[in-house]
Amino acid sequence: MALYCSRPSYNLSVRPPLFNPKPFKINCMDTNEIIKLFTNGHIVFEDIITKRLECTYGIQLVQKGKSRFDTRHNNANLSWMVNKELGWGGSLSDEYPYRWDITSDASIVCYRSNFVEYTFFDLIVLSKEEQDIIIKEKKKAELEALERERIVNILTLVLIHQMLPFSKVHTGFLEINYGIHLKQTQRGMHMNMRYKPRYGNLNWVANQVLCWGSNTGWDITTDGKIACCRINYDDYVNFEIEVLSNEEIEEYKEKEQMNADDSFKKLQVLKKMLENNLISAIEYDKKKTELITSL
Repeated sequence: MALYCSRPSYNLSVRPPLFNPKPFKINCMDTNEIIKLFTNGHIVFEDIITKRLECTYGIQLVQKGKSRFDTRHNNANLSWMVNKELGWGGSLSDEYPYRWDITSDASIVCYRSNFVEYTFFDLIVLSKEEQDIIIKEKKKAELEALERERIVNILTLVLIHQMLPFSKVHTGFLEINYGIHLKQTQRGMHMNMRYKPRYGNLNWVANQVLCWGSNTGWDITTDGKIACCRINYDDYVNFEIEVLSNEEIEEYKEKEQMNADDSFKKLQVLKKMLENNLISAIEYDKKKTELITSL
């Protein structure tokens, strides 16, 4: 059957609609089918966060309010399908298994998350175009999350476990071998740093005081976006972790090849200088070591 509904927002707070806000008529799930989703235990609260409601069923819940008391009776003009005390705590096999209630016209949904909290939602039916947009956004977010997980695994090994020397950060090593670029955003004393382990609201992989002395200490956030390096006692550096495209990786490889060719030419010149007694053997060995180290 057809339902009349307003346009949705893309989170639980009330936001301006993405499309024409006028009511529109669309074909959607039967009202009884929607009601069964919420009364037969098919829906869990996490389905709102994961966008399962939008992607699988083409409906959306937009939060309209919370109450410490059961205020379903305030909607005197609406009839509720469950219309009994909603369950709380334990499992759905409790004496009162219902966490959800829904009006007979499937326009308002109530959820009881604990003993003293009731949350009310407007139920919105999405158009096919709106549903497709949400599905694409969800797939994009999932791919980005997988890529960030890959980055975290790589940098946990290279930075935290192997303690990459700070001197190698700007050499193209990470860019060429892993497709990762560390963009420096801040350097200073511990007390002045924006991002540092064990402080703030971010989650860190190691979440320990960074080591210092002969080794460089590293940590990265669990979302793979921020890195923090401790070079010595009170010298910290923050980085944004960037994922490079294939084209950007190739640019770093070309730059590295040019640097290698330039160093090779310098080595040849250095050898001729030694052969012509323009420099001593000690100077030659020293310069040669510096050039090879720079590679």
